[in-house]
This record gives sequence, structure tokens and C-alpha cells, in this order.
Amino acid sequence: MQQIELALKLKLRCVEVRADLLRTAGLSDDELLSVVVAAKAAGLACLYTLRHADQGGTFAASESDRVALCTHALNAGADIIDLEHGTEAASIMLQLSAPMILSYHNFKSMLSAEELAVLSVAMENQVPAAIKIVPTGNSINDAATMLSWVGAANRHVRRIGFTMGDDGGTSRVLTLAHGAPITYASFDKPVAPGQIDIALLLERYQCMDMNSDTKIVALLGDQTQIDHYMDKQLNNSKQQSGAVVWVGFASTDRAMVEQHQQAMKISEIHLL
Repeated sequence: MQQIELALKLKLRCVEVRADLLRTAGLSDDELLSVVVAAKAAGLACLYTLRHADQGGTFAASESDRVALCTHALNAGADIIDLEHGTEAASIMLQLSAPMILSYHNFKSMLSAEELAVLSVAMENQVPAAIKIVPTGNSINDAATMLSWVGAANRHVRRIGFTMGDDGGTSRVLTLAHGAPITYASFDKPVAPGQIDIALLLERYQCMDMNSDTKIVALLGDQTQIDHYMDKQLNNSKQQSGAVVWVGFASTDRAMVEQHQQAMKISEIHLL
């Protein structure tokens, strides 16, 4: 409940209830439903995720149990659930027309262009509310690939995508500017590789105001230079909130940033 209070203080619009992790931490199923009810009573949208152990979660009971728990969560007021592509629970809930993010995670590697295309078609053909594909990237190239993928969503099924890992932080920020309806941040310890602290997303990257019209400026330099520049810009009272977002890259990444400038919707590149 403390995190719901923090979400309200930060003026968030939606929280994710990671039911699998909370169950592992000792919360009962009734207590989990109370979290959903509390979030809704506070005016927050609620995403209910019961992540399977095969894709980075801790839920290891039967799929029939997962269906029942997700159904109870929706009945308690959850706005949408997240289940993994190819699982029995996802198939059943989609047949019941449940509002769903159909997701896929790869904690080992990036998908090839062919794999990404085939997977996208297979997931979109099931017509969930949105599909989420999150592989593990090893470069700016991988991050740019996922941002381009998000931006190519059709009008029927929205896309949520970025890369996990140390090189994926930028894609977690910029996915909102490419059309993703949400991105993910941590209140405390990250629950996925490369996850960004919520305060950083809100204050430095102004994610609540980010959209397809946001101007993205790349800063090339060392971390101290980047931090100083961003702090100076954010302290400028004339800066319109959300109109510009600065993202930092190492100077050695200049060629890669220039190569993917269009794909990442970067308007300007500044060498610090």
C-alpha cells in the first residue's frame, strides 16, 4: 500500500501489480485483490501481471489457477492483465475477450528481423489490446530496432517494446515518444534488467508529458557532462514541460547514434 501512496504523490496514472512477486513475498490472493481495489479507489489505472516462471516471473502453479486469479483481479477492478504469448492462460483469457497485454520476453538475446516479424504477426493475429515484445539488447542498434518496431504499430493493436540490459535504458525512455502507451519503471530495486528508477523517468525524462511530438535531443559526452547539461536545462524556467527530452550517450557512440538518428526520432545531436 505504501507504493500506491507513492504513486499518488508522484501523480502517476497507472501502476502494475506484479502479483507473482507479491505472492512470493507472502501476500495472500485476497490481499492481492485488496491491492487492486485500493489502487482503483485511489484513481489509479491497474495492470495486473502474474508472470510465469518461464519468462522471468515466479508463478509456477497451474494455468487454470492463473486464469482464475486473473479473472478475480479483473472482477476486482483491474483495467488490464498481462500474460505471455503461447501460454494456455493467455489463450483462454483472450477467448473470454479479457483486456490484455500479450507479452513476450527474451532474457538471453535479441530477436532477428525475421523472428521479430513472425512473432509480431502471430501475436497481433490474436487481437489483444496491445502486444509487448522485450528482448535483451547488446547495442544501440538493438534499441533502435525495437523503437522502430513500436512506431510501426497498426491501428488495431498497440505495441510496447524496448530492450533489456545496460544498453536498453534509452529505449525504455523513448518508447513513449514512438507510440507505446506505457513504459516501466521501478519504485525500488529493478525487477527487470535495465529498468529505470521512477524518479529519474519523471524528473529527468518527463515521461508523463512525452508523446510523438516530443523533440528528442541526443547528448554525447561523459556522464558528468551529460548530468550537468541536463540539470541546467531542466532548471530553465522557460523550458516547456515535455517539449524536449535529452538522452545521453557516450562520445564513443557517436557513429552509432548518427546511424540510427532517424529510427530513434532524434532531432539533434549535441557533442558536449
